[in-house]
Amino acid sequence: MTRASFLLALAAVAAGCRAGPMELAQERPIAAVAPDVSVPAPPVRPSSTATTTLPSSYRGAAATPTGVVVPVLGTSADGWQVGTPCGRTASVRNVRALTGTVVLDAGHGGKETGAIGPLGHKESDLNAAVVAHARRALQAAGISAVLTRTGDYRIGIAPRGAIVGAVKPRAVVSIHHNASSSEVRDTPGTEIFHQAVGANAAESRRLAGLLYEEVTATLARYDVTGWAATRLAGVKPRRNAAGHDFYGMLRRTRGTPTALVEVGFLSHEVEERLYARPAVQQAVGEAVARGVVRFVTTTDPGRGFVDPPRLADDNRSGGGTENCQDPPLD
Repeated sequence: MTRASFLLALAAVAAGCRAGPMELAQERPIAAVAPDVSVPAPPVRPSSTATTTLPSSYRGAAATPTGVVVPVLGTSADGWQVGTPCGRTASVRNVRALTGTVVLDAGHGGKETGAIGPLGHKESDLNAAVVAHARRALQAAGISAVLTRTGDYRIGIAPRGAIVGAVKPRAVVSIHHNASSSEVRDTPGTEIFHQAVGANAAESRRLAGLLYEEVTATLARYDVTGWAATRLAGVKPRRNAAGHDFYGMLRRTRGTPTALVEVGFLSHEVEERLYARPAVQQAVGEAVARGVVRFVTTTDPGRGFVDPPRLADDNRSGGGTENCQDPPLD
């Protein structure tokens, strides 16, 4: 990409950005069903390479007739055999092939709401809203994106990783909102985790640093007195006791630079009110897109790097598929 086209891409991503006044996270176990207070995400349709006929040898990502993104495993008597959000296999009659430079992952979904703020907003809704805006901004910059989750349904970590493996993107960004802060500070307490091991750990770190730079610069425009944070807010890896990446989304995407973004603390009521605002969701999504554009088109290093803790502070699991119910696929 030439310098001129890069500047045009950044301008396209920035268009529409608005700002106005105003201890370490993990994949959480399934939360209780949230109260009926939600922030509906903008409607999302998977970007696709529409084809009337796919070769029977096709093994990539696809959208089912209901818009659910799945990996194609092979053909079946009824059409196509695909992997489901709950980690099963199913047959669908038709699929639309999907390709993308980036995979955007909205954390949690369905009854696995993630964090729930004091006012009742669900993390899964906020994640989806930010991802929808990030995708639109990337498309405006000429960068295609595939989503792991296109609606409010549950999807396990392994199926998310399978979608990434099917797409084979340049980068993966997983969006979350945090809980359980330990201090208050004058600057946003954004935490971004990158891969600690594997051949792409350095590029994962660079991606995380660029996302941190863009997201925190956007949040800092808002008038918040006291941001929730942890002592080690910033950009870092996190290992488990075996020395591998703690977060399943980082482990299961090894081979592709991946960053897990904790935008801020939904558990902090002042911030919950901020993140519930559609204009803020759009601004954060566009910040994510700017970070991705810079990752793809420049060698910028990013910033915000901090020394990580030696080990994870617990081994609680999350993102599994126990008692998972798949959404309609056909």
